[in-house]
Amino acid sequence: MRNYLNMYDTWIRFLINERFSRTGLNFDFEILPTTVFNIKDYQGQYLQGTQFGYSKMRAGVAMGVKQRNLISMIDFENEFLDLDEKMIPLLSSYTQGNEENSDKKNNSSKKNSSSSS
Repeated sequence: MRNYLNMYDTWIRFLINERFSRTGLNFDFEILPTTVFNIKDYQGQYLQGTQFGYSKMRAGVAMGVKQRNLISMIDFENEFLDLDEKMIPLLSSYTQGNEENSDKKNNSSKKNSSSSS
């Protein structure tokens, strides 16, 4: 079955790139390998990937959200509702950068030295 999907991917990619060949744009097209039998597994994998900074698009599409709606929803949430500033995920060793860790260490060492003086 996956062979047929690959042929369909190639055919759609050809049609899209042929249609827009004069514009200098080059498109890629991929059908996600989800089926009714493995959708929960892929949803979990894509969601876990977004937690580590990978594509939000795949997670949204695997959950059944259309790409256009997903982009509009993200823009609405970030630009109008400022949810990207209000809903900050909990920090973990995976989401913390080295700068954040070193800043916390510097701040705590400054507090310790000022309180002992």
